[in-house]
Amino acid sequence: MNRNSLIWMKEFLKEDNLKILKHLKENRIPLIDYGKLEEFYKDVEAKGIKIITYFDNEYPEKLKRIYNPPLVLYVKGNIDLLYEKSIGIVGSRKCTAYGRNISTNFAKILAEKYVVVSGMAFGIDAAAHKGALKSGKTIAVLGSGVDVAYPRSNVKLYEDILNNGGCIVSEYRPGTPATPFRFPERNRIIVGLSEGIIVVEAAKKSGSLITARLAVESGIDVYAIPGDITRKSSEGTNELIYNGAIPLISEKVLKEIFNIEENKKTKRIENEDDLKIIMAIDNGYNTFEGIVSYTRLSTPLVLQRLTILVMNKIIFEENGRYHLGG
Repeated sequence: MNRNSLIWMKEFLKEDNLKILKHLKENRIPLIDYGKLEEFYKDVEAKGIKIITYFDNEYPEKLKRIYNPPLVLYVKGNIDLLYEKSIGIVGSRKCTAYGRNISTNFAKILAEKYVVVSGMAFGIDAAAHKGALKSGKTIAVLGSGVDVAYPRSNVKLYEDILNNGGCIVSEYRPGTPATPFRFPERNRIIVGLSEGIIVVEAAKKSGSLITARLAVESGIDVYAIPGDITRKSSEGTNELIYNGAIPLISEKVLKEIFNIEENKKTKRIENEDDLKIIMAIDNGYNTFEGIVSYTRLSTPLVLQRLTILVMNKIIFEENGRYHLGG
């Protein structure tokens, strides 16, 4: 059993930590049987799932901004995306063609610079993920176990996200089925991982408005797409704007607000190793180890080229992670 397992177990067994004990009980994670705990870890790892607890250094700091942050995260795919700048896109499952198109187009634009976060539900969520995959990376936060693609019609989308360098996140134990009460719970994780929340289309009682409220309570900016005032599908978003949400009235405004412009620096790079490194960073592999793994270049060579790229202000380093645009 690794060190993190023991730390996790030690913290979970504190009698005064009722929230953690409740999590263990609800997810049927063994409390005292260390053999079963180790078996659980091995089974999860065999499925390509990473476990991150609140007590680990890998736990995203930005998640701690929200009320009741998840004590455990199960992550499948590119874990580096959890530390990137991200924008959440949410909205109605029963969306109009207008809402679907806006979600797809805006996500495509945002993914040029940000990771797009959404919930992989029908409608706006699915459109956001698909749009993001056209130009960048996306994170899907599930209301089920990280290995349970829900709805079933989104199985291909689930696979596309993973196959294109994205990641799937859940606070629920692998194998946990999707149930209605879990969707509002997962919304707070979408908020916590995002620098801003965009509500594309929402009726007056849409769950997306809960997400917007959670964002406001966490000090995170809320944006909304204006809609037809005669349609019930736009009542929620129009009311958000009336109450102070920032209106995104065009693609031009979206680009101005989020400072998105064509990245021309990559075009000037001629060294093939540098191009591989830049591609790795652009694909979300922004730690030193991630870059070495992605590029398959030697460790000394990657270190040398990173130093040169930083000196030339093609990339910059912050807290051990590399980003494009020095």
